[in-house]
Amino acid sequence: MSARERIRMAFEMEDPLELEIPGEPEEDPEPEVEEEHEPSVNVYRRFADIYDVFGSEDFCLAMTSYLLEATEKYRIATGTVCADLACGTGVITVELAKAGFSMIGIDRSGEMLRHARKRSQRAGQKIRFYQMDMRDFVLEERVPLVISTHDSLDHLYEPGDLKAAFRQCAYALRPGGYFMFDMNCWEGIRHLDGRTVFVESEDRSGAYHLIARDQTLETNIVGFLRQKGNLYQRFDETLFQRCYPDEEIERLLETYALALVEKIPVQHLEGDVFKQLWITRLPGQEMPELL
Repeated sequence: MSARERIRMAFEMEDPLELEIPGEPEEDPEPEVEEEHEPSVNVYRRFADIYDVFGSEDFCLAMTSYLLEATEKYRIATGTVCADLACGTGVITVELAKAGFSMIGIDRSGEMLRHARKRSQRAGQKIRFYQMDMRDFVLEERVPLVISTHDSLDHLYEPGDLKAAFRQCAYALRPGGYFMFDMNCWEGIRHLDGRTVFVESEDRSGAYHLIARDQTLETNIVGFLRQKGNLYQRFDETLFQRCYPDEEIERLLETYALALVEKIPVQHLEGDVFKQLWITRLPGQEMPELL
């Protein structure tokens, strides 16, 4: 059975998490627990190995272009220290380092950082990486630029967690510094409901099924990692995102004096805005003349 056939079978079953892989011992069923919306660090332990196959690399390369346009527009010079919050496998971190920025990569997952370090080494870029949670991270120095992209803040399901992340970003910025981040928009996200996407590479494959309801997006993931020959290791994960209304995001930003400068639509789906890049600034010095 091919990897793609395994995945399709998993999603066609009544419970896609119950696909039995030959040779694996049966385990006693775990007691039911209340559903948690916050992804644990363990979610990314195996997902990190297949993360880029799910199209994240292509998106990050596109987002890098938007970020570089914004830094040029707001006269943020190359050589500037930039902290990439929830940097994942480091695609944007490395691309901005190549563009001349002095990068700091921060992520909660040690496995994601392992991939990010390998990527930076392959690219010959010297980047500082730290394992920290975006809700309580602290930098040794205040920096002129903090970024956070690729649904990172959308995964903060509780408003209190998003508020905490904004607080730490404000604390991390120098006066006059910029915080640039992307967030999903419900108008576009709602079109994803019911979609299943299959991905495959030489040694790994997977699929994710999307459920968009009540301003939230649930992503059910089935992945297969090739071990030896035709033997695959399967894993199942579920991730949740909340689509925060613009008004709520702006209110939380204002709590920590992060002034909204601009919102840039970066993705559309069926005519509706799917994702926006938010440009915010911590007051403290005069706004530079725009290019």
